[in-house]
Amino acid sequence: MTKRTKHQPQKAPLVVVALPFTHREGVDEYNGVMRYLRETRTEWDLRIVRCSFGVGLFRDFPVSEVSGVICGMEFLPGIVSYEPYFPEDVLDLLARHDVPVVCLDVPFPLRGHGRGVRRAYLSVDSEQIGRKAAQVIAKAGEYASYGFVGAFEDRAWSRDRGAFFARELRARGRRNVSIFQSGADPARRDEELVGWLRRLKRPAAVFASNDHCAANVLRLCSGAGLHVPEDFAVLGVDDDPIFCMHTRPTLSSLHPDFEAEGYQAAHALAEFLEGRRPPARMVVGGTVTSTERMSTAPSSPAGRLVRRADEIIGERACKRLNAEMLASALGISRRLLDMRYRQINGGSVREAIEEARLARAKELLSGTFLSHAEIARSCGYNSESYLEHVFVRRFGQSMSAFRGSGANGAEKERREGGKADGRKRS
Repeated sequence: MTKRTKHQPQKAPLVVVALPFTHREGVDEYNGVMRYLRETRTEWDLRIVRCSFGVGLFRDFPVSEVSGVICGMEFLPGIVSYEPYFPEDVLDLLARHDVPVVCLDVPFPLRGHGRGVRRAYLSVDSEQIGRKAAQVIAKAGEYASYGFVGAFEDRAWSRDRGAFFARELRARGRRNVSIFQSGADPARRDEELVGWLRRLKRPAAVFASNDHCAANVLRLCSGAGLHVPEDFAVLGVDDDPIFCMHTRPTLSSLHPDFEAEGYQAAHALAEFLEGRRPPARMVVGGTVTSTERMSTAPSSPAGRLVRRADEIIGERACKRLNAEMLASALGISRRLLDMRYRQINGGSVREAIEEARLARAKELLSGTFLSHAEIARSCGYNSESYLEHVFVRRFGQSMSAFRGSGANGAEKERREGGKADGRKRS
Protein backbone atom coordinates (compact mmCIF):
# COMPACT_ATOMS: atom_id res chain seq x y z
CA MET A 1 0.00 0.00 0.00
CA THR A 2 1.27 3.46 -0.93
CA LYS A 3 1.69 5.73 2.06
CA ARG A 4 -0.53 8.81 1.79
CA THR A 5 1.26 12.12 2.21
CA LYS A 6 -0.21 15.39 3.30
CA HIS A 7 -0.86 18.03 0.62
CA GLN A 8 2.12 20.33 0.40
CA PRO A 9 1.17 24.06 0.28
CA GLN A 10 2.29 25.95 -2.79
CA LYS A 11 5.56 27.75 -2.18
CA ALA A 12 5.44 31.56 -2.36
CA PRO A 13 7.55 32.96 -5.22
CA LEU A 14 10.94 34.34 -4.22
CA VAL A 15 11.14 37.99 -5.26
CA VAL A 16 14.25 40.16 -4.95
CA VAL A 17 13.65 43.86 -4.21
CA ALA A 18 16.72 46.06 -4.73
CA LEU A 19 15.92 49.75 -4.24
CA PRO A 20 17.82 52.84 -2.97
CA PHE A 21 16.67 52.49 0.65
CA THR A 22 19.05 55.21 1.84
CA HIS A 23 16.87 57.76 0.01
CA ARG A 24 13.22 58.66 0.37
CA GLU A 25 12.59 57.52 -3.20
CA GLY A 26 13.51 53.92 -2.40
CA VAL A 27 11.56 53.83 0.87
CA ASP A 28 8.45 55.19 -0.86
CA GLU A 29 8.79 52.68 -3.70
CA TYR A 30 9.10 49.83 -1.21
CA ASN A 31 6.03 51.07 0.68
CA GLY A 32 4.17 50.95 -2.63
CA VAL A 33 5.24 47.35 -3.20
CA MET A 34 4.09 46.37 0.28
CA ARG A 35 0.79 48.20 -0.12
CA TYR A 36 0.14 46.26 -3.31
CA LEU A 37 0.83 42.94 -1.58
CA ARG A 38 -1.41 43.86 1.33
CA GLU A 39 -4.33 45.15 -0.73
CA THR A 40 -4.30 42.28 -3.23
CA ARG A 41 -3.54 39.67 -0.55
CA THR A 42 -0.58 38.44 -2.58
CA GLU A 43 2.20 36.52 -0.85
CA TRP A 44 5.79 36.74 -2.00
CA ASP A 45 8.96 35.55 -0.28
CA LEU A 46 10.76 38.91 -0.37
CA ARG A 47 14.54 39.24 -0.29
CA ILE A 48 15.63 42.85 0.34
CA VAL A 49 18.92 44.03 -1.15
CA ARG A 50 20.42 47.12 0.48
CA CYS A 51 23.74 47.17 -1.33
CA SER A 52 24.77 47.03 -4.98
CA PHE A 53 22.86 44.33 -6.84
CA GLY A 54 25.18 42.08 -8.86
CA VAL A 55 25.61 38.42 -9.64
CA GLY A 56 27.44 38.00 -6.35
CA LEU A 57 24.02 38.15 -4.72
CA PHE A 58 23.33 34.67 -6.06
CA ARG A 59 26.00 33.16 -3.89
CA ASP A 60 23.35 33.27 -1.14
CA PHE A 61 20.68 31.43 -3.16
CA PRO A 62 20.63 30.04 -6.70
CA VAL A 63 19.30 32.30 -9.44
CA SER A 64 17.14 29.37 -10.52
CA GLU A 65 15.10 29.88 -7.33
CA VAL A 66 14.34 33.55 -8.10
CA SER A 67 10.84 34.17 -9.48
CA GLY A 68 11.20 37.90 -10.14
CA VAL A 69 13.15 41.10 -9.46
CA ILE A 70 12.21 44.73 -8.80
CA CYS A 71 15.23 47.02 -8.94
CA GLY A 72 16.29 50.64 -9.29
CA MET A 73 19.07 52.33 -11.26
CA GLU A 74 21.76 52.04 -8.60
CA PHE A 75 21.46 48.24 -8.60
CA LEU A 76 22.36 47.52 -12.23
CA PRO A 77 26.17 47.49 -12.31
CA GLY A 78 27.72 47.43 -15.76
CA ILE A 79 24.57 48.93 -17.28
CA VAL A 80 24.25 52.45 -15.92
CA SER A 81 27.32 52.59 -13.68
CA TYR A 82 30.81 53.42 -14.90
CA GLU A 83 32.37 50.10 -13.90
CA PRO A 84 30.82 46.67 -13.29
CA TYR A 85 31.15 45.41 -9.74
CA PHE A 86 30.98 41.81 -10.90
CA PRO A 87 32.44 40.08 -13.97
CA GLU A 88 29.05 39.06 -15.38
CA ASP A 89 26.12 41.31 -16.20
CA VAL A 90 23.31 40.57 -13.78
CA LEU A 91 20.56 41.28 -16.32
CA ASP A 92 22.12 38.83 -18.79
CA LEU A 93 22.18 36.22 -16.05
CA LEU A 94 18.53 36.81 -15.17
CA ALA A 95 17.49 36.79 -18.83
CA ARG A 96 19.18 33.43 -19.42
CA HIS A 97 17.12 31.99 -16.56
CA ASP A 98 13.94 33.71 -17.83
CA VAL A 99 13.55 35.71 -14.60
CA PRO A 100 11.23 38.71 -15.10
CA VAL A 101 12.67 42.08 -14.05
CA VAL A 102 10.86 45.34 -13.37
CA CYS A 103 13.26 48.30 -13.61
CA LEU A 104 12.44 51.62 -11.94
CA ASP A 105 13.77 54.92 -13.33
CA VAL A 106 16.40 53.44 -15.64
CA PRO A 107 17.08 54.26 -19.32
CA PHE A 108 14.79 52.48 -21.78
CA PRO A 109 15.64 50.09 -23.23
CA LEU A 110 18.66 48.60 -21.50
CA ARG A 111 21.11 46.45 -23.43
CA GLY A 112 19.76 42.98 -24.03
CA HIS A 113 16.13 44.04 -24.10
CA GLY A 114 14.58 42.13 -26.96
CA ARG A 115 11.79 39.81 -27.91
CA GLY A 116 11.35 37.06 -25.36
CA VAL A 117 13.08 38.96 -22.53
CA ARG A 118 10.63 39.52 -19.69
CA ARG A 119 11.44 43.04 -18.59
CA ALA A 120 9.35 46.14 -17.84
CA TYR A 121 10.44 49.73 -17.24
CA LEU A 122 8.62 52.21 -14.99
CA SER A 123 9.31 55.88 -14.36
CA VAL A 124 7.59 58.82 -12.72
CA ASP A 125 6.09 61.41 -15.08
CA SER A 126 8.76 64.00 -16.03
CA GLU A 127 6.20 66.20 -17.77
CA GLN A 128 4.09 66.34 -14.63
CA ILE A 129 7.15 67.20 -12.52
CA GLY A 130 8.34 69.95 -14.88
CA ARG A 131 4.91 71.58 -15.05
CA LYS A 132 4.46 71.36 -11.27
CA ALA A 133 7.83 73.07 -10.76
CA ALA A 134 6.74 75.94 -12.98
CA GLN A 135 3.49 76.26 -11.03
CA VAL A 136 5.31 76.39 -7.69
CA ILE A 137 7.80 78.98 -8.99
CA ALA A 138 5.04 81.10 -10.53
CA LYS A 139 3.11 81.01 -7.27
CA ALA A 140 6.18 82.17 -5.33
CA GLY A 141 6.28 85.49 -7.19
CA GLU A 142 7.58 87.37 -10.20
CA TYR A 143 11.24 86.89 -11.12
CA ALA A 144 13.42 88.68 -13.66
CA SER A 145 14.69 85.35 -15.06
CA TYR A 146 14.25 81.60 -14.69
CA GLY A 147 16.70 78.74 -15.04
CA PHE A 148 16.94 74.95 -15.09
CA VAL A 149 19.92 72.87 -13.95
CA GLY A 150 19.98 69.29 -15.23
CA ALA A 151 21.39 66.11 -13.72
CA PHE A 152 25.15 65.68 -13.41
CA GLU A 153 24.95 63.02 -16.12
CA ASP A 154 22.89 63.73 -19.21
CA ARG A 155 19.62 61.81 -18.77
CA ALA A 156 16.43 61.85 -20.82
CA TRP A 157 14.26 62.30 -17.72
CA SER A 158 16.31 65.33 -16.70
CA ARG A 159 16.05 66.92 -20.15
CA ASP A 160 12.29 66.30 -20.16
CA ARG A 161 11.82 67.96 -16.77
CA GLY A 162 13.67 71.03 -17.98
CA ALA A 163 11.80 71.20 -21.28
CA PHE A 164 8.35 70.99 -19.68
CA PHE A 165 9.37 73.46 -16.95
CA ALA A 166 10.36 76.00 -19.62
CA ARG A 167 7.25 75.29 -21.70
CA GLU A 168 4.89 75.80 -18.77
CA LEU A 169 6.61 79.03 -17.71
CA ARG A 170 6.36 80.43 -21.24
CA ALA A 171 2.69 79.48 -21.36
CA ARG A 172 2.30 81.62 -18.22
CA GLY A 173 4.02 84.59 -19.86
CA ARG A 174 7.47 84.08 -18.33
CA ARG A 175 9.74 84.27 -21.37
CA ASN A 176 13.24 84.70 -19.91
CA VAL A 177 14.04 81.01 -19.34
CA SER A 178 17.57 79.60 -19.54
CA ILE A 179 18.75 75.97 -19.51
CA PHE A 180 22.19 75.25 -18.06
CA GLN A 181 24.26 73.11 -20.42
CA SER A 182 27.50 71.80 -18.95
CA GLY A 183 30.54 71.37 -21.18
CA ALA A 184 32.35 68.14 -21.93
CA ASP A 185 34.73 68.44 -18.96
CA PRO A 186 33.04 67.32 -15.68
CA ALA A 187 35.85 68.93 -13.67
CA ARG A 188 34.77 72.38 -14.90
CA ARG A 189 31.04 71.88 -14.31
CA ASP A 190 30.93 73.85 -11.03
CA GLU A 191 32.93 76.72 -12.52
CA GLU A 192 30.61 76.85 -15.54
CA LEU A 193 27.53 76.65 -13.32
CA VAL A 194 28.65 79.60 -11.17
CA GLY A 195 29.27 81.64 -14.31
CA TRP A 196 25.80 80.76 -15.61
CA LEU A 197 24.20 81.73 -12.28
CA ARG A 198 26.00 85.09 -12.32
CA ARG A 199 24.64 85.81 -15.80
CA LEU A 200 21.01 85.28 -14.78
CA LYS A 201 19.12 88.52 -14.27
CA ARG A 202 18.09 88.84 -10.63
CA PRO A 203 15.98 88.03 -8.80
CA ALA A 204 16.04 84.61 -10.47
CA ALA A 205 14.26 81.32 -9.85
CA VAL A 206 16.24 78.10 -10.46
CA PHE A 207 14.70 74.63 -10.79
CA ALA A 208 17.09 71.68 -10.48
CA SER A 209 16.32 68.21 -11.81
CA ASN A 210 16.73 66.59 -8.36
CA ASP A 211 17.68 67.46 -4.79
CA HIS A 212 21.30 66.47 -5.29
CA CYS A 213 21.71 69.07 -8.05
CA ALA A 214 19.70 71.66 -6.10
CA ALA A 215 21.90 71.19 -3.03
CA ASN A 216 24.94 71.74 -5.25
CA VAL A 217 23.41 74.99 -6.53
CA LEU A 218 22.94 76.18 -2.93
CA ARG A 219 26.54 75.26 -2.10
CA LEU A 220 27.90 77.14 -5.11
CA CYS A 221 25.72 80.19 -4.42
CA SER A 222 27.05 80.36 -0.88
CA GLY A 223 30.67 80.14 -2.04
CA ALA A 224 30.16 82.75 -4.76
CA GLY A 225 28.39 85.31 -2.55
CA LEU A 226 25.02 84.80 -4.30
CA HIS A 227 22.18 85.09 -1.80
CA VAL A 228 19.33 82.57 -1.47
CA PRO A 229 16.43 83.33 -1.38
CA GLU A 230 17.02 87.10 -1.76
CA ASP A 231 18.70 86.84 -5.20
CA PHE A 232 17.87 83.27 -6.17
CA ALA A 233 14.95 80.97 -5.37
CA VAL A 234 15.98 77.29 -5.65
CA LEU A 235 13.66 74.28 -6.06
CA GLY A 236 14.61 70.58 -6.23
CA VAL A 237 12.88 67.24 -6.76
CA ASP A 238 12.54 64.15 -4.50
CA ASP A 239 11.91 65.96 -1.18
CA ASP A 240 14.67 63.86 0.35
CA PRO A 241 15.43 64.90 3.97
CA ILE A 242 19.09 63.92 3.48
CA PHE A 243 19.43 66.97 1.25
CA CYS A 244 16.46 69.21 2.02
CA MET A 245 16.80 69.54 5.79
CA HIS A 246 20.57 69.92 5.95
CA THR A 247 21.25 72.65 3.40
CA ARG A 248 21.50 76.33 4.24
CA PRO A 249 18.91 77.57 3.63
CA THR A 250 16.68 74.50 3.76
CA LEU A 251 15.66 73.31 0.32
CA SER A 252 12.18 73.52 -1.19
CA SER A 253 11.39 70.41 -3.20
CA LEU A 254 8.79 68.47 -5.18
CA HIS A 255 7.77 64.99 -4.08
CA PRO A 256 6.81 62.69 -6.98
CA ASP A 257 4.51 59.78 -6.19
CA PHE A 258 7.22 57.14 -5.83
CA GLU A 259 4.84 55.02 -3.78
CA ALA A 260 2.52 54.77 -6.77
CA GLU A 261 5.54 53.75 -8.85
CA GLY A 262 6.37 50.95 -6.40
CA TYR A 263 2.73 49.85 -6.40
CA GLN A 264 2.65 49.64 -10.20
CA ALA A 265 6.03 47.85 -10.23
CA ALA A 266 4.59 45.13 -8.00
CA HIS A 267 1.53 44.90 -10.23
CA ALA A 268 3.73 44.54 -13.33
CA LEU A 269 5.78 41.77 -11.73
CA ALA A 270 2.60 39.99 -10.64
CA GLU A 271 1.44 40.09 -14.27
CA PHE A 272 4.67 38.37 -15.33
CA LEU A 273 4.33 35.76 -12.59
CA GLU A 274 0.79 34.94 -13.69
CA GLY A 275 1.83 34.35 -17.27
CA ARG A 276 0.81 37.71 -18.71
CA ARG A 277 3.02 40.40 -20.20
CA PRO A 278 2.59 44.00 -18.97
CA PRO A 279 3.55 46.95 -21.20
CA ALA A 280 7.31 47.19 -21.68
CA ARG A 281 7.36 50.86 -20.72
CA MET A 282 5.07 52.64 -18.27
CA VAL A 283 4.96 56.21 -16.97
CA VAL A 284 3.41 56.56 -13.52
CA GLY A 285 1.51 59.76 -12.79
CA GLY A 286 0.17 59.99 -9.27
CA THR A 287 0.22 63.26 -7.37
CA VAL A 288 3.27 65.53 -7.30
CA THR A 289 3.26 67.53 -4.06
CA SER A 290 5.53 70.38 -3.00
CA THR A 291 7.21 71.20 0.30
CA GLU A 292 8.19 74.84 0.35
CA ARG A 293 11.09 75.67 2.64
CA MET A 294 13.42 78.62 3.01
CA SER A 295 15.14 78.37 -0.40
CA THR A 296 11.97 79.75 -2.03
CA ALA A 297 10.85 81.96 0.84
CA PRO A 298 9.00 85.18 -0.05
CA SER A 299 10.96 88.40 0.14
CA SER A 300 8.71 90.00 2.80
CA PRO A 301 9.59 89.49 6.49
CA ALA A 302 6.06 88.18 7.18
CA GLY A 303 6.36 85.69 4.33
CA ARG A 304 9.70 84.41 5.59
CA LEU A 305 8.31 84.11 9.13
CA VAL A 306 5.35 82.01 7.97
CA ARG A 307 7.60 79.85 5.76
CA ARG A 308 9.78 79.12 8.79
CA ALA A 309 6.65 78.34 10.83
CA ASP A 310 5.52 75.84 8.18
CA GLU A 311 8.97 74.27 8.25
CA ILE A 312 8.84 73.76 12.03
CA ILE A 313 5.31 72.36 11.78
CA GLY A 314 6.53 69.83 9.22
CA GLU A 315 9.38 68.80 11.50
CA ARG A 316 7.62 68.74 14.89
CA ALA A 317 3.86 68.44 14.42
CA CYS A 318 3.88 64.80 15.53
CA LYS A 319 6.01 65.63 18.58
CA ARG A 320 3.13 67.28 20.48
CA LEU A 321 3.86 70.70 19.02
CA ASN A 322 1.28 73.41 19.80
CA ALA A 323 0.88 77.06 18.83
CA GLU A 324 2.55 78.37 22.00
CA MET A 325 5.61 76.16 21.45
CA LEU A 326 5.81 77.28 17.83
CA ALA A 327 5.64 80.97 18.75
CA SER A 328 8.39 80.44 21.31
CA ALA A 329 10.59 78.69 18.72
CA LEU A 330 10.13 81.68 16.39
CA GLY A 331 10.76 84.22 19.16
CA ILE A 332 7.43 86.04 18.74
CA SER A 333 4.12 86.24 20.59
CA ARG A 334 1.32 83.77 19.96
CA ARG A 335 -0.95 86.64 18.88
CA LEU A 336 1.52 87.92 16.26
CA LEU A 337 2.09 84.38 14.96
CA ASP A 338 -1.64 83.78 14.55
CA MET A 339 -2.12 87.11 12.82
CA ARG A 340 0.75 86.68 10.36
CA TYR A 341 -0.07 83.04 9.68
CA ARG A 342 -3.71 83.76 8.87
CA GLN A 343 -2.67 86.76 6.76
CA ILE A 344 -0.31 84.68 4.57
CA ASN A 345 -1.86 81.20 4.58
CA GLY A 346 -5.51 81.97 5.22
CA GLY A 347 -5.86 79.54 8.12
CA SER A 348 -4.84 79.12 11.74
CA VAL A 349 -1.67 77.62 13.18
CA ARG A 350 -3.74 75.05 15.06
CA GLU A 351 -5.37 73.90 11.82
CA ALA A 352 -1.98 73.58 10.12
CA ILE A 353 -0.61 71.42 12.92
CA GLU A 354 -3.72 69.21 12.81
CA GLU A 355 -3.42 68.81 9.03
CA ALA A 356 0.23 67.76 9.33
CA ARG A 357 -0.65 65.14 11.96
CA LEU A 358 -3.54 63.76 9.94
CA ALA A 359 -1.41 63.60 6.79
CA ARG A 360 1.11 61.51 8.73
CA ALA A 361 -1.66 59.29 10.05
CA LYS A 362 -2.82 58.62 6.48
CA GLU A 363 0.72 57.73 5.45
CA LEU A 364 1.03 55.23 8.30
CA LEU A 365 -2.40 53.73 7.61
CA SER A 366 -1.62 53.18 3.94
CA GLY A 367 2.04 52.24 4.23
CA THR A 368 2.43 50.21 7.45
CA PHE A 369 0.81 47.52 9.55
CA LEU A 370 0.89 49.63 12.74
CA SER A 371 -2.16 49.46 14.98
CA HIS A 372 -4.41 52.50 15.34
CA ALA A 373 -3.10 53.04 18.87
CA GLU A 374 0.51 53.00 17.65
CA ILE A 375 -0.35 55.43 14.86
CA ALA A 376 -2.03 57.78 17.35
CA ARG A 377 1.10 57.84 19.50
CA SER A 378 3.35 58.31 16.46
CA CYS A 379 1.29 61.31 15.33
CA GLY A 380 1.27 63.10 18.68
CA TYR A 381 -2.25 62.22 19.87
CA ASN A 382 -2.95 61.27 23.47
CA SER A 383 -5.46 58.58 22.55
CA GLU A 384 -6.60 56.43 19.65
CA SER A 385 -10.20 57.53 20.22
CA TYR A 386 -9.38 61.22 19.78
CA LEU A 387 -7.46 60.54 16.56
CA GLU A 388 -10.42 58.52 15.32
CA HIS A 389 -12.72 61.45 16.13
CA VAL A 390 -10.68 64.06 14.23
CA PHE A 391 -10.02 61.64 11.36
CA VAL A 392 -13.74 61.02 10.79
CA ARG A 393 -14.50 64.74 11.14
CA ARG A 394 -11.84 65.63 8.56
CA PHE A 395 -12.22 62.84 6.01
CA GLY A 396 -15.75 61.54 6.55
CA GLN A 397 -14.70 57.94 7.17
CA SER A 398 -13.08 55.89 9.91
CA MET A 399 -9.42 54.88 9.91
CA SER A 400 -10.44 51.25 9.40
CA ALA A 401 -12.53 52.18 6.38
CA PHE A 402 -9.67 54.24 4.94
CA ARG A 403 -7.16 51.43 5.41
CA GLY A 404 -9.46 48.66 4.21
CA SER A 405 -11.29 50.17 1.27
CA GLY A 406 -8.37 51.52 -0.75
CA ALA A 407 -9.52 55.11 -0.17
CA ASN A 408 -5.86 56.10 -0.08
CA GLY A 409 -6.01 56.33 -3.86
CA ALA A 410 -4.69 52.89 -4.78
CA GLU A 411 -6.41 51.09 -7.56
CA LYS A 412 -7.78 47.79 -6.34
CA GLU A 413 -6.41 45.59 -9.07
CA ARG A 414 -6.15 41.87 -9.61
CA ARG A 415 -8.60 40.93 -6.85
CA GLU A 416 -9.28 37.75 -8.72
CA GLY A 417 -7.56 35.94 -11.53
CA GLY A 418 -4.84 33.45 -12.25
CA LYS A 419 -2.72 32.32 -9.35
CA ALA A 420 0.19 30.72 -11.14
CA ASP A 421 3.33 31.48 -9.14
CA GLY A 422 1.43 33.92 -6.92
CA ARG A 423 -0.21 32.21 -3.95
CA LYS A 424 -3.09 34.07 -2.25
CA ARG A 425 -3.55 34.18 1.46
CA SER A 426 -6.64 32.44 2.67
